[in-house]
Amino acid sequence: MPEKNRVHTLSSNELEQLVVELQNKVTKNIVVQQELISIKDELDQELNRFRLIQEFNKACLFQESVEVFGTIACEYFIQAFEQARCLLAEYDPEQKGLRIIGRFGFEPQYIPNQLPLDAHDFPTQEALILSEHPCLQQKCVDFPFVDAFVAPFFNPDARFTGLVICGQSQEDARFFAPLQAKDCHSFNVMAATAGYLLHNLRTNEHLKNEISERIKMEKQLEAQTKALLDSNEELEKFAYVVSHDLKAPLLNVKGFVQELKKKSYDESTAEYLEIIDRETNRFGIIIDDLLKFARVSHADTANVSLDFNLVVERVIQHISSIIQQHHAIIEVSALPSLRANNRQMEQLFQNLILNAIKFTQKEIKPHIVIQAAYLDKAYCFSVQDNGIGIESANYHRIFNFFQRLHSSQAYEGSGLGLSICKRIVEHHGGKIWVESEGLGRGSTFFFTLPG
Repeated sequence: MPEKNRVHTLSSNELEQLVVELQNKVTKNIVVQQELISIKDELDQELNRFRLIQEFNKACLFQESVEVFGTIACEYFIQAFEQARCLLAEYDPEQKGLRIIGRFGFEPQYIPNQLPLDAHDFPTQEALILSEHPCLQQKCVDFPFVDAFVAPFFNPDARFTGLVICGQSQEDARFFAPLQAKDCHSFNVMAATAGYLLHNLRTNEHLKNEISERIKMEKQLEAQTKALLDSNEELEKFAYVVSHDLKAPLLNVKGFVQELKKKSYDESTAEYLEIIDRETNRFGIIIDDLLKFARVSHADTANVSLDFNLVVERVIQHISSIIQQHHAIIEVSALPSLRANNRQMEQLFQNLILNAIKFTQKEIKPHIVIQAAYLDKAYCFSVQDNGIGIESANYHRIFNFFQRLHSSQAYEGSGLGLSICKRIVEHHGGKIWVESEGLGRGSTFFFTLPG
């Protein structure tokens, strides 16, 4: 038989190998698909929470009854975080205790009228998970919470004004998902909104009481009435923004807040706008970073030959204003050309450089050195800084999803930057790690890419 007509017959081993390879590919695709579905579900959940926060804001913006406000607030917290029970309490300076103004999932006779907590239980003024704070949990022993989110309310003068607890009892744990640390960000945003609304309610209540008393004084009647009308007009404008934002993208929220800040407000309201702005920024950063994280998928195979010198150069140009602002010095040695995804490589270097700048003490000029060397069939890149350093116990922890070593007050960010770096590097078949000589002695991030 002529050579060209000969048909190659696969052996049983070859067929078996092909089947195994096919099964591996199918399994891999299923895992990737499940990851993407999981990330999409998280995004949908966060967006739904944001929508509920805006609805809550609109529903309570002009509420006059603190009891009705407390009931509505608890219902929205229950919807947003899918838990079984919720308590809302307001601090009473006369009684020097927290008076419960709203409840969900409790019979009135089973709940004391006051909560045994105060401002000293919240040194960071941020949301926390009850089970992670034994001392706080012990104070709440009379309440049937096996775990819960807890967030305090503070007014613009840093005065403790109340708190919200939302969670589940031992019996509820069979039907409700456990609490997750990543949800503390969203809980903070909603708690800040609730605190603002409660402060707004009390401010309006105080104004109305003043007007009721001063209405007997004809000379001050006009001035007080005008002040109230002006206040209501500003609140109506704010309500329009909130209502419109229900249909607007998340990025528009920042724009709306910035526009509101240009208008004339009393000091308390202006301070609360700053709080909402900050929390919205954090919420936006989380969603943006989740989207970036989701985009790093195996479906994106646009790998081309890249000159990494040009990649780093473009990144430096893109963040030049930040570099100049911090007087950072960046040294770049000769880098290789490799096949990789251009957008992801720029994201990788941008995250590492910004990370190095951010975690450098303010009194020190950031000094960053970027190098690469060929080792064992792969190029090993390094990004070295003179920042605050990392303890060896946290080397692996910093690459975890939503992981932070510092509070958001100390260093801004979502806790996703290094997770994105890890996913990008692993997507390209490499690995990433960090080394440091200790706190205050800088860090070096290494990652490898196939040569």
